[in-house]
Amino acid sequence: MSVGRYLWSAFNARPLGMSLPPNWLALAAVGLLGAFISPGFWVLGAGLELAYLGLLASSKRFRNAVDAGEVRVDPAEQRYESTLAQLGDSQRQRQQRIEGRAREVLQLLSRSPLMASHADSLEQLVWLNLRLLVAGQALSVVVDTAAQDSTELQRQEEQIDQRLAASDLGDELRRSLEQQKQVIDARQAAHAEGLRRKEHVDAELARIDQQIALIREQTLLATDEEQIGTALNALTSSFNEASRWLNDQRDLLGVLDLNEQQSLPRYVLQEGGKPLAREAVKH
Repeated sequence: MSVGRYLWSAFNARPLGMSLPPNWLALAAVGLLGAFISPGFWVLGAGLELAYLGLLASSKRFRNAVDAGEVRVDPAEQRYESTLAQLGDSQRQRQQRIEGRAREVLQLLSRSPLMASHADSLEQLVWLNLRLLVAGQALSVVVDTAAQDSTELQRQEEQIDQRLAASDLGDELRRSLEQQKQVIDARQAAHAEGLRRKEHVDAELARIDQQIALIREQTLLATDEEQIGTALNALTSSFNEASRWLNDQRDLLGVLDLNEQQSLPRYVLQEGGKPLAREAVKH
C-alpha cells in the first residue's frame, strides 16, 4: 500500500467508540485558537499534525491494521451475493439445488476440453435462473395483491357503474367517477399482466431446472463426445431462448444487465463452494 494511503488512514483514524476521529477535533480546536487568539496556533498545529501523521503512519502495528482492513471486493461476488440476498429461504434453496446440479455437470464436462468449452453456457444458465427467481419473487407480490383485492375492485367498479347510470349526476362528480373507474381498470389490467408474467417466469424456471437435470443425466450416460455435444447444444439453445424472453421484458427486468454476460463468483460452481454462500442459503 502507498505511503499516501497510510497517511490518509492516519488522518481519519477513529478509535472504537468515537463517532469522529480525534484528529479532526484537534484540528478544529487549533483552527479556532488561531482565529480568535493568535495565528501562531496554526503554525504550531501544522507542526503537531505533521508529527502525528508521520508517527502513526510509520507504525508497523498501525500499517498492519490498515492492511487487514483493506477489502478488495470482487464485482462478480458482490453482484451475486446482493442478488441472492433478495430471495426468501425457499427460493434460495431452489437456487442452491440448481447450483449443486451444475457443479456436478461441470465436473463431468472437465473430462474433455471439447466438453469444457460449453461450461460458460451452463454458468450463464445458472445466473439466469437466479435472476428469474428474483423476478418471480417480485411478481408474486403483484399476484398476491391481485388475489386479495380482486373482489373489492370488482365491487367498487360495480358501484361506480351504478352511480354513473344516474341521470342527475353533476359533471364534476361524473368526471371524478370516470377517472376512478379508469384507475380500477388499469389496476385490474396490471394484475392480469402480472399473473401472465409470473406463469411465464415459473415455466422458464421449470425449463432451466429440467434442462440442467437432462444435461447431467445425458452426460452420465453418454459413451462418446458426440452424444454429449448434442446435449450441450440443447443447453446453449435453452440459455439463448431464456435470454431472448428476458430481453423482451425490459420494463419488468430493467435492472438487469441483459446485454452483457454475467460471471458467477468462482466458488459458486466449484466443488464445496464457499461456506459463507452456503450459510446464506440456510438463513
